[in-house]
Amino acid sequence: MALTTDSFVPLSAQANSDAPRMFSYGTADAIATVETANYFDNSIIAGQAAVGDVLLAYMSDGTKLYNFTTVDNTAGAPNVVISTGTAIA
Repeated sequence: MALTTDSFVPLSAQANSDAPRMFSYGTADAIATVETANYFDNSIIAGQAAVGDVLLAYMSDGTKLYNFTTVDNTAGAPNVVISTGTAIA
């Protein structure tokens, strides 16, 4: 499947600080799908997330914690890359 932006929500409000923000994302997709290249390429995500922000993702086969490693909201070419996730038991 594809990213569902309705399920991508901020959990923190540090928009005007240097502190990393935390986001939550829930999906029926499996971890292998979420961790594919370009899964998070979406101008909505690129407009909210920044390098160093944290993503808590709840997927159909597990929960992982990710870091945003690059975020580029260049017009017409949003690019969001996340780290390899750390499983949360």
